[in-house]
Amino acid sequence: MLALLSQRLRQFTGLVENLSLKEVPQRLAAYMLLLSDREKTEYIELNINKRQLASLLGTIPETMSRILNRMKTNGLIEVQGRKIKLIDKKAIEALVYGAKLDI
Repeated sequence: MLALLSQRLRQFTGLVENLSLKEVPQRLAAYMLLLSDREKTEYIELNINKRQLASLLGTIPETMSRILNRMKTNGLIEVQGRKIKLIDKKAIEALVYGAKLDI
């Protein structure tokens, strides 16, 4: 029981840290890399809708759309419906660690 409580506390601490210290592009990039690493492919498929994803990342759907469009414009990703191809994985990793997304 203590191990489960400790695991949940670590998850909660990580969530609070992400929401308070990282900007939305960083959170989205980290989420996409997590999905990519799980699937071990450059293609990821979003199994949740944009509203749910925005809520998970602590933002609103309109902001998600703008960030996805900027990532697409900068050549980091390709979007085809719910499927996203990570074109420049190194640049996406750099976003996670604080690089800025060009406007």
